[in-house]
Amino acid sequence: MRNPYDVLGVDRRATDAEIKKAYRRLARKHHPDVNPGDPAAQKKFQEIAAAYEILKDPKRRQHFDLTGDTGTVPPPGAPPGGSPFEGAGRGGSFHWQGDFSDLFSELFSRTGATGPFGGMPSPEEEDEDAAAELTIPFRDAVLGGTVTFRARLPRRCRRCGGTGRVGGAVCPVCRGSRSVVENDKVTVRVPPGVATGSKIRVPGKGRSEEGDLYLSLTVEPHPYFRREGDDILAEVPVTVSEAYLGAEIAIPTIRGVVRAKIPPGTASGQKFRLKGYGIENRRTRTTGDHYYRVEISMPHRQTEAGRGAAEAFARLYDGDVRAGLPKGL
Repeated sequence: MRNPYDVLGVDRRATDAEIKKAYRRLARKHHPDVNPGDPAAQKKFQEIAAAYEILKDPKRRQHFDLTGDTGTVPPPGAPPGGSPFEGAGRGGSFHWQGDFSDLFSELFSRTGATGPFGGMPSPEEEDEDAAAELTIPFRDAVLGGTVTFRARLPRRCRRCGGTGRVGGAVCPVCRGSRSVVENDKVTVRVPPGVATGSKIRVPGKGRSEEGDLYLSLTVEPHPYFRREGDDILAEVPVTVSEAYLGAEIAIPTIRGVVRAKIPPGTASGQKFRLKGYGIENRRTRTTGDHYYRVEISMPHRQTEAGRGAAEAFARLYDGDVRAGLPKGL
């Protein structure tokens, strides 16, 4: 693998805090959840994770500095430069074994105005990124769109430079907290197909101009359409005659109205599929389907003609429709 110092963009004399800071920033930037459907970002993320695995371990870092070998530290008595140990050796590869979502959550929780354990981070641990939550309409989540909003974002105090002190005294602006909250107008391009829990990176909107804002999305429910993975679920009412005789009806979908046929004798609750009318998945480059369930709607008016029609329908049944039901437990 590449030189881990080059991968993280740090000097060989970098401190542990500087290495950790570089890793956090790069991992968040190239994480697959932030770059859905981008195989290059996933490959870059794995390379970043591999480099950090080496440099965060004092023994592995010292071993690399001495030998240039990116594998694990050899056991006592093993010949230097060889690879009789686990891990990626010289010219080998590294594969991240953890869960991308879990790692992202760990990284994501560390951004913002508070530290990783709820307290204020030290200046060495602090980075330039910020985190926030954003609720978006169902339409923008499914089809994509642009959302503009005003947000109160933590920003590094300009008066003290994020140290919390000015001339040996507590900073009069941030009062020692090292951060101030500012109102800012943010415009975000929402890619199609995002769901609750998806993340979006907004460059340049972090704690400073060098930092980024990471948004965790919540999608508002739709009054008619429901989402299940990449599929859309909905219910469509039909008349008794349409269900009995069959008909061509209008089906609302997220991409507009589609004309579809239901066969004669359609039962209430019967499900049908419109292939390819669901949500486009940017990772798999496939599109889900639209499933609609038919619900027979009965007329509300009671008339003599209706009573006669109902009696005629009753004579069409061959037997008791509830004959197969159990009598009890």
